[in-house]
Amino acid sequence: MNIAVVADVHLHDLYGGYGWVEAGSGHIALRTLEDTMASTRVFNESYPAFLAVLDDIVRRGIRDVVLLGDYSDDGQLGAVAAVKRILSSYESRHGLRFFATFGNHDCFGPARRHQAKWLTQADGLVPVMVTSDESIAAPAVVRGGMIGMSTADAIEAMAHYGIMRPEGVLHWETPFGDQDGLEQCRSKDRDPECLDASYLVEPQEGLWLLILDANVFHLLDGIWQVRSNAAWDHVLAQRPYILDWIANVAERSRQTGKTLLAFSHYPVLPLATTGEGGSQQAACMPGWSKRMPSLESGRLLAQAGMRWHFSGHMHVAGRVELYGLTNIAVPSPAAFPGGYMVVGVAEGQPAIDLVPPTEVPGFDVAFAAYRQQSFSEAHAQFKAAINATTYGGFLEAHLKNLLRNKALQDDWPAELHVDLGSTSE
Repeated sequence: MNIAVVADVHLHDLYGGYGWVEAGSGHIALRTLEDTMASTRVFNESYPAFLAVLDDIVRRGIRDVVLLGDYSDDGQLGAVAAVKRILSSYESRHGLRFFATFGNHDCFGPARRHQAKWLTQADGLVPVMVTSDESIAAPAVVRGGMIGMSTADAIEAMAHYGIMRPEGVLHWETPFGDQDGLEQCRSKDRDPECLDASYLVEPQEGLWLLILDANVFHLLDGIWQVRSNAAWDHVLAQRPYILDWIANVAERSRQTGKTLLAFSHYPVLPLATTGEGGSQQAACMPGWSKRMPSLESGRLLAQAGMRWHFSGHMHVAGRVELYGLTNIAVPSPAAFPGGYMVVGVAEGQPAIDLVPPTEVPGFDVAFAAYRQQSFSEAHAQFKAAINATTYGGFLEAHLKNLLRNKALQDDWPAELHVDLGSTSE
């Protein structure tokens, strides 16, 4: 039994343009090089990278694909429509099946959220602010396809991809039973922030995929915010029923001889630890440390019977084990080093292979536009990026720019900034 696990696609709507360019017109909507190099992910390149991943999955003869959230740029109606067009194409042409969960970029709780992006066309000139917010003054362009989805919107949009009962699977349930529909995604208190799109599915005989919606929200200054920092701490606090359901699923999987694999957008263990026994703690840079769950959350999930969990969110590949629980971090196709995971199951044990990016046809779709955009001589990595001859080379230049201009400033002592920041590597 083999499945593919793909995290953090962050698909940018190249060809629909959020309504700024007409879908099918042949025109293209591009993010600027400056915005790309300032982000933890690449934008325009996400589209060809996702196609290359799916083509590789098809070549390997794998049918079932788990999407670990952040499948869209920022949950915009246009971006999600573009994702669905791609998924539908691979379903109809190659028989792939997709099982999705949500990340912090896919939906924004009980309310939609306005988005605004600088876009250019193929010539790369004269960026235009495209927004969903009608209160933004001209020359901004207002387009409804730029607005970010509410959780209810996302459930409706992605219902076909495991969120509601799929056709042709052997088993499907949620924490609330085996009925589908939006009202069945609510806990008993029916609070709007408690929409929970978690589900258990058996796509292949003997393989249970426990796909957990780990987005929980709170009101901050009148705006719904996802609790993405230490996300699993908040999930366990706000959804007290989830541990009982996980324990029940784990026990049934043992009794029936099913292989149980769990998935969510966020890690259930810190991606690096140090020390032993009671002195064990997370070992991450400050910016990462606040995004990691407490060790107690991992202990509780392990106690409930979770043994294997696959996470995205951090755009890196890695593996950490604690309390008998293993968290596999799945990289993003849109960030260095890129790639996805193939998981094979034999005799109840998963064998996990990282598949790095190889050929990505069209990864340079925006390069001609980038060369028309001006940037400072100090941005050496901008030049390195647009001179890259491979997708891996482009991602590496993108990462080096982030290290120099963000991570170096945030995570290293000031006395080291000049020496490290002046190097070209």
